Amino acid sequence: MQAETPESNDNHSVAYCLLGYLCGYFRYHHPVEFLTAYLNNAANDEDIRNGTAYANKIGIKVTMPKWGLSKSEYFFDAEKRLIAKGVSSIKYLSDQLAEDMYRMAHEKQYKWFVDVLYDLSTQANIDTRQRDILIKTDFFSEFGNQRELLRIVEVFDKFKGGSAKKISRDYIDGTPLEEIIRKHATWTTKAGTEAKQYTLTDVMAILREAEDAIKAVGMEDLSDIIKVQNFNDAMGYVGYVSGAEEDRRKLYVMDVRPNKTKTGTIWSYSVFTKSIGSGKESRFTVRSRLYKSKPISKGDIVLCKAWTRERQWNGTKEYFHMTDYEPVV
Repeated sequence: MQAETPESNDNHSVAYCLLGYLCGYFRYHHPVEFLTAYLNNAANDEDIRNGTAYANKIGIKVTMPKWGLSKSEYFFDAEKRLIAKGVSSIKYLSDQLAEDMYRMAHEKQYKWFVDVLYDLSTQANIDTRQRDILIKTDFFSEFGNQRELLRIVEVFDKFKGGSAKKISRDYIDGTPLEEIIRKHATWTTKAGTEAKQYTLTDVMAILREAEDAIKAVGMEDLSDIIKVQNFNDAMGYVGYVSGAEEDRRKLYVMDVRPNKTKTGTIWSYSVFTKSIGSGKESRFTVRSRLYKSKPISKGDIVLCKAWTRERQWNGTKEYFHMTDYEPVV
């Protein structure tokens, strides 16, 4: 085997220097684009956490997959300083579906969610499982909260995804839909008597008005616990992040471990958490007396009402103590 010459070593050194220079240049002058590329080429979960933490540090928001922002992999909006996670990270969703949804979101301005549902079913061949997973991960959050969207989907399915020609009056009469449907349907027979079914003349107009009526009610969103569970069911791991500032102190408890003295007495508990608002993972120490009065278990959600930061005696390490909290139901 031929030994490397000084010239070949120089070639390697120059290449590494250029690579380091270019990475530094792009990180400073084009941080959104640089971090998007970094996240798409991450070798492991630690790289993802480090990249996301650095983005948050310099004011770049990393969101879960979102309609109009996400492609199959991480994608960015430099003007908004935002990076959206890729749709292909969600179970059962393909790269092609991700690209189709991104294209649709930019080809047409959607006012109603039912129009999105109709185009997805006719142009992207999305199935109900994929659709429901996207709702439960807040992918369509710009069109309403999860409770509203699930109700809209229920109505959409009742009308066969916008293709229904008739619908039984037994399902409609006496419900809030009756007044809406009567504007866009007929219900008389050839003999002039009342029919048992409505013949629909404009089913999409019915669905749009139904959506407006649902949103006018002002339904509260699903509880944090249900949304976390929905996300876990859809994605296979705990990772729901709302992105809302008011949710930063709502903490999902990922693990609880006792801390013992040399004599075996439990003096505190280490509580490992994930912020529902920001997604930041933390480790808090909870004193035994507080823990006994307000027990915490893995899978709980708590509102952190107070915490303190303490340094080790030599200043080399920081500890975070949660001094007050309440369960989130």
